[in-house]
Amino acid sequence: MGRVRRLTGALTVAMALAGTTALTGCAGSGTADPSADAPSPSSRPVTGGTVTTVRTATATSTIAGTTITASPPPPTSEPPAVPANCPYLTDDAVAQINGQHTGQTQIIDVKPHPICVFSRSDGGWLATVRIIKAGSPQQAVAAVDAAVPIDRSDPANRPPGWSGGAMVTDDRSIYAVSKGPIAVVAESNQLQTIKGRQMAIAAIASLGL
Repeated sequence: MGRVRRLTGALTVAMALAGTTALTGCAGSGTADPSADAPSPSSRPVTGGTVTTVRTATATSTIAGTTITASPPPPTSEPPAVPANCPYLTDDAVAQINGQHTGQTQIIDVKPHPICVFSRSDGGWLATVRIIKAGSPQQAVAAVDAAVPIDRSDPANRPPGWSGGAMVTDDRSIYAVSKGPIAVVAESNQLQTIKGRQMAIAAIASLGL
């Protein structure tokens, strides 16, 4: 039985077999960067668009003496956010989970499912939920690590069968988990990771992931 381990470090794609290391490209959505040494930026959705930040995260899978280290999926072009209902998480559910009235909801139309950006009734940011389809389970774990670095987050394992991490920053809480090639990242303006956990669970159930 294989085991997947969350790590942090420089973004690389490497395979080690019987003590011999060979560098390979790691497939994912979008256009992959052929350079294994170049850090890959990740995008954090906010109301009206995305903010691109450079994160360093890798995920390592060890199976029968074979080690595969993968970077998160490369960033892809994202259209502007537009007013629309989230197809997998209702405003009422988000309001109940976070204890705040919702205002205008926006989506960023990316595949496989849009990024949903929820606002408060006063127009301020409330929450964001993103569904990521990676090229491999290792890339999905690396996407989780990019959102919640392992050295700054607590382990997360809800819903059953999913794993990742949860953390609180100065202005938000973040809950991120993966299962197979799918990762889900939920952010809330409430500094309690249970908010992101409940949104992630609801989104996963709604989509049947």
